[in-house]
Amino acid sequence: MLSQFIGKPFWIVLGALGGVFVLAVLAFQTPFVPILLALIGIGVFLLTVRKLEWGLAAAFAELFANSHGHLLSVPVAGFSLSLRMVVFFAVLAAWLFFHRMIRRVPCPCRDPRFRWFFPLLVAVVIGFIVGVRQQDPRDVFQDGNAYFYLAYLLPLLNVSWGAAARRLLIQTLSASAAWVSLLTLGLLYVFTHFPVSILGPVYTFIRDTRTGELTDMGSGIFRVFLQSQFSVALIFILLISALWMIAGVRKERAGLSAALAVGCSILLISLSRSFWIGLTAGGLVLVVLFLIRQQRNMAGWQRFKNGVGWTVLAGAVGSVLLVLIILFPYPYRVGSADALSGLFSSRTTDAGDVAVSSRWKLLPPMVELIRQQPITGNGFGQEVQFQTDDPRVRAFSPEGWWSTYALEWGWFELWLKMGILGPLSFLFLLFFLVRGVREELNKEHVWMANAFVASLVMLYATHTFSPYLNHPLGLGFLLFLVPFAAPRTLLGKPIVLHFPKPQKMEAGLRTTSAASFALEKVGGEN
Repeated sequence: MLSQFIGKPFWIVLGALGGVFVLAVLAFQTPFVPILLALIGIGVFLLTVRKLEWGLAAAFAELFANSHGHLLSVPVAGFSLSLRMVVFFAVLAAWLFFHRMIRRVPCPCRDPRFRWFFPLLVAVVIGFIVGVRQQDPRDVFQDGNAYFYLAYLLPLLNVSWGAAARRLLIQTLSASAAWVSLLTLGLLYVFTHFPVSILGPVYTFIRDTRTGELTDMGSGIFRVFLQSQFSVALIFILLISALWMIAGVRKERAGLSAALAVGCSILLISLSRSFWIGLTAGGLVLVVLFLIRQQRNMAGWQRFKNGVGWTVLAGAVGSVLLVLIILFPYPYRVGSADALSGLFSSRTTDAGDVAVSSRWKLLPPMVELIRQQPITGNGFGQEVQFQTDDPRVRAFSPEGWWSTYALEWGWFELWLKMGILGPLSFLFLLFFLVRGVREELNKEHVWMANAFVASLVMLYATHTFSPYLNHPLGLGFLLFLVPFAAPRTLLGKPIVLHFPKPQKMEAGLRTTSAASFALEKVGGEN
């Protein structure tokens, strides 16, 4: 079972992520950043030329490991050219100029899964057209450029996603989550054990590269929140589903439980209530799917009981891990276990803090703007003025008035900027992804099908309070699921795609088929 999550691709991706991070630290605010970006771009381009799935794995690794993709960035013509953009251009250039034009791979638009995204693409176009007519084009681009990430759908549909290629994706996700976990725990240790003279440069790097948010919560405890902890939440659900449904040996269950414990510690110290709400919704769906599957299966119920026991143990170990990191005496410690406990207690019970109150004050003006143009929306770049309790705003605006197009309340934002088609297109996509994943994986890998469905619910629930579906992380996960979904027409009929074989095909460069390949069965009965 562990071989699904950890193998040679896992270690390669983890090593690459760590290496790029170290180079980014060394090159930070130096003239070497453009050189490093160029070298990475060339490397990803050649990797994609060699094998399209390798280039896409590199793109997913960068996405799931880096919150905003600005680990490396350089100003170009008035905007910031980031690492994520460089990888994006490298992969698409290799696909377009080598695979499409030279190798003559078939047009992916014939794949039914392309049509699943069509309503969303129409909604995005409406958002840009309306936005350009009503707002500053620069704001429109800054607000809506995340949707360009959907262009990865084209090369994704040109890959024959067999067992090995799918396992590459799973291990890319798990390696990214492992890196985010190491980075989170490392930052927690540094900010609870080292003097201010060291903390300053570390904080500056994390802030300027938009890697995450480090907040002093008092009593020597820091909140370490990285948007890329979303990848940890995804792996968290996959691990729970595997523990509940796979009849693995005790050693494998212990390994999954250990990984689950680390994930639990990351999701706790993130102090993200949006994650917690999303995981609760996803967990409930996971339980329901299990109950539907295992109604009269006594062996399945026994595995479930054992899995729940391992899950509870993992939660306890994850909590202890945080305490041990904070209380570790070298070189000296600042926080305490009582302060950590009080922090979690206040985070879960305090409904009147600045973030919560500001979010509720934002809702009425958003609804009012939606009422003005409910069909076509107000376009990308539409700002909303509201009164916030954020002390940083109150410092220069005593009454707290603030205008921004970066909004909470994700589903209302979709409606506000893309009209009613915005939220409806994502619900349309949810339906086909859920059906496609369950059709493709329910026979041999029902644990994975259930986990992916629960992960989608987690993403959609999280988006209610913190926008992720309009962020490359959320959009990227929707794309990530495409290779695991069986192509179906709108009427539900299966489609078998027959593409002409490209000329001068080299080993490892293949075109899309029906994509109905199943992962190898590993780890016992499902």
